[in-house]
Amino acid sequence: MSLKQQQNQLLSAIFALDNANKITTDNVTLAQNKGYTAGLEIYQRSLLANANRALAITFATVHSFIGASTFKRLVKSYLQTHLKDAYDWGELGANFASFIKHQKIADLENSAILADIATLDFACHQTERAKNVDKDLASLSLLSSKDAYQLTVNFAAGFKVLPLSYPVDTVIEDIKNSHKKNNILSVEAIKQQLTHAELAGKKANAYYFLIWRPSFQAQYQQITEEEYLWLALWQSNQTQPVNQQLSLGRALDKTKTDRFSIVDWLPKAIEQQLINSISTQTPD
Repeated sequence: MSLKQQQNQLLSAIFALDNANKITTDNVTLAQNKGYTAGLEIYQRSLLANANRALAITFATVHSFIGASTFKRLVKSYLQTHLKDAYDWGELGANFASFIKHQKIADLENSAILADIATLDFACHQTERAKNVDKDLASLSLLSSKDAYQLTVNFAAGFKVLPLSYPVDTVIEDIKNSHKKNNILSVEAIKQQLTHAELAGKKANAYYFLIWRPSFQAQYQQITEEEYLWLALWQSNQTQPVNQQLSLGRALDKTKTDRFSIVDWLPKAIEQQLINSISTQTPD
């Protein structure tokens, strides 16, 4: 049995205490030892508390919108379903948004839009954990002295783009503004706003978002489909080997729409600190 299988079996036992009399491992009934069951209960509470704390940080927006008690029940259900296969609590939750989308907890309404908000939360979390990238703005001079097929663009740490089904940026901002006006905004009031947004939001096939980290805190903004397609090229480029890195010239060749202008995009990208440097490609 692999280490991961053993870990999952242990976690399954921990989260099946309601049926403790039925839990067996290697044909030995775990409930035979009362101390063992008591120990599992302690560990269960500790694991749930740690997971709840970690996911409340990672999915801070979701946590604030649905309330602490509902979020805790959601986390427990999530752990029971997916278990914990990462040693770093900061890596927990990669499939939390998908789990929310298909969740059947009675008091968790608006699961579709909450799943989109969770997706954005996790993207921001990943961006903030990304390794720093050195800046060299002087390298931008290469744009005027080198051929575009010899150049590549180096983006800010952890930059990413993603398509979502709802305009979650405006939804989040509206709820924050309501909170400021009312000083205290109840979970029920937030639920009503989410319901309204969920009904009104499906006017487009998709909404596109850019997430990046100009300094230490992740930022996000809604972008056009044309900019999304352009940046998606560079996002996929991050996983390519060095000898297959995308050049600026090749990226422009792959951009099949006349509605995207690098002349308009580049100054904006530099101003918002999305681009860290320009570098020359190493010949094969």
